[in-house]
Amino acid sequence: MKPCFLAFLFACVFISAKALPAANEIPFQLLESGHLLVKAKVDGIEGNFIFDTGAGLTVFTKTFFDKLKNTRKEDGGYTGFRATGERLDIDLYEVRNFEFGPLKNAVQEVSFLDANLGGIDGIIAIKVLEHQPFTIDFPAKVIRFEDKQSLAGIRRQAKSIPLQLEQSRNKSLTIFAYFMVNDSLRLQCSLDSGAGKDVFRLNAKHLPRLGVDVRDTVNVRKIERKSEFNEQFKSSIYITKLRKLSPDGAPSIQSGPFPVQFVEGLIYDGIMWINWLGQRLTFDLDAPVLLVRE
Repeated sequence: MKPCFLAFLFACVFISAKALPAANEIPFQLLESGHLLVKAKVDGIEGNFIFDTGAGLTVFTKTFFDKLKNTRKEDGGYTGFRATGERLDIDLYEVRNFEFGPLKNAVQEVSFLDANLGGIDGIIAIKVLEHQPFTIDFPAKVIRFEDKQSLAGIRRQAKSIPLQLEQSRNKSLTIFAYFMVNDSLRLQCSLDSGAGKDVFRLNAKHLPRLGVDVRDTVNVRKIERKSEFNEQFKSSIYITKLRKLSPDGAPSIQSGPFPVQFVEGLIYDGIMWINWLGQRLTFDLDAPVLLVRE
């Protein structure tokens, strides 16, 4: 499970497309927080969702879920762990007639969250596009479905970043890539479009290897963050800056100096938002690879 479902609790800004999208495109609004706001339809009911490459499961708000007439609770459930290590035990449901742009699934497995997301109806996980190559085109503000021909053309132009996939019981999907931090540490990080703008989180166990002294109160700030689900669960976070970040094997793609949050108990090496990588990001999860174009 991703570290912070609720990082975008603010008023919803609805998509206002200036022109009709192409048949293979889904318009999105790039929010100031860095999140991608998209529309989807379930059983004929349209909602506004965050498209989240870091969320293992598609999750609706209870308010939106209660509008749906054709739902079925599965007998079994799912136990997952947020990136902070917090355990979540959730129920799973089947919903009917899930439409996300050109994608139309007669049945889709989801869960729901009893929370107010400020007008946002939930989160659409990358698993719904598991076998559909797609591009997040930031200048055009669309998610574009690719075919074999368009994918071949993109491969000739793009820089390639190998991906690693974590499948959990064919219910949850998380994607990772390796990054070099300060040219000295090779870490496998979750690629998370739902993390928020300029969010880079690393496991606090890497503090010594990167030369960060938590006693340096001038350059390092410590905070405690409560879970949105369980106030008894807290994470200790050290906030500072690091010199350089680049994908392993694609050193020309760089960020730095960049803000970083070192999180105690993080179950991954790291988590990061994806917008900094390039203007057009093509995900081919069957390969699996991320193709980056300017």
